[in-house]
Amino acid sequence: MKAQAIQLLYQAGLYGPVIIVPSILQQKFFASKDLIGLVAGGFAAAGFVSSYVFGRASDMYGRRTILVLGLLLTGLATVFQLVSLLWGGLPFFAFMRLLLGFCSGIFPAALLAYAHDIRSGRMGRFSAIGAAGWTVGNISVGLFGAFYEAAYVFCAALLFASFVVALLLPFSKPAKMRVPLFPAQLIKRNASVYSAMLIRHTGANMIWVTYPLFLLSIGASYQWVGIIYGVNSLGQVFFMLLLDKYDPALLVAVGLLSSSLTFYTFTLAGSYWEIIPSQILLAFAWSCLYVGALRYVMDRNLEKATVSGLLSSTTSISGILGPVFGGFAATAFGFKGTIAIATVMSMVALGVFMYELDKSGELHRLRFRSKVVP
Repeated sequence: MKAQAIQLLYQAGLYGPVIIVPSILQQKFFASKDLIGLVAGGFAAAGFVSSYVFGRASDMYGRRTILVLGLLLTGLATVFQLVSLLWGGLPFFAFMRLLLGFCSGIFPAALLAYAHDIRSGRMGRFSAIGAAGWTVGNISVGLFGAFYEAAYVFCAALLFASFVVALLLPFSKPAKMRVPLFPAQLIKRNASVYSAMLIRHTGANMIWVTYPLFLLSIGASYQWVGIIYGVNSLGQVFFMLLLDKYDPALLVAVGLLSSSLTFYTFTLAGSYWEIIPSQILLAFAWSCLYVGALRYVMDRNLEKATVSGLLSSTTSISGILGPVFGGFAATAFGFKGTIAIATVMSMVALGVFMYELDKSGELHRLRFRSKVVP
């Protein structure tokens, strides 16, 4: 239960502020949409570096130190983010966002590898706990409204609580591995998932970088923005609990197809309440894609922290490209034009994934086999 508690607390504390950062940048620091995208891209770039470096380090040197250190530094970085909100202006806030992105990429691969070992590969249920953390964070931060400082105090407290729980986590003697500095074979072996995730998630991040502003533009209050985000994350809790028995490759394919459908439905919304059914569909799409991708790479490789760290790095690359492109696209084409681009990108990702599976001889898994996890 301690690993699940860490997952719940850190997800709430780290990702709760996602719904207020664009508003802080726009309303407090008068940042343009382009600059909002650059700040979000910097956060993801820092996470890209640390996810890979510390995922590999976790396989080579053990999970405990990486997990505990990462949680502590993420809590401290959240406190510094609060300080930057109060003093220092936009440059200080943007730099602290960069630091928080780096710290938050240190420990997730170690936690996922630990969970995979103790749960015999049943990552759907563990992922559902993370989605529950998103729900708590989104709704709680939404309730704070424009009281941004109080929201950051709340989130920092959750992260420090996860650090305390991590200190009590039992670890067996680590099985240390030799992992190349650039694990080309691991990347090649899992290229179908990494490439599809990169394309789909780049499109998705083009939407998310200004999504709170889009919701505000169609009539949502800060509280409703939190609730709308919470519908997605709460839906993920339900869907992820059901996915462990299905073949990972099938889940990835379904997740990519339903992502495209979800993004298309966003373009049809004229009011904030019309977006709620789309959030439920989004929860299903991401649940299939994330659980499928995570199990696909971890079930097939002994270097579990490294491959999950590479998956996180892939989503971080998307988090670099997507916000930058999304900020400029929102300026040039508006919110719905940006969403339309993301819709097409998800279909492209599905085509790439199916092609890679066919080339590797795995396509039959989608047609005839499903993997049941005990």
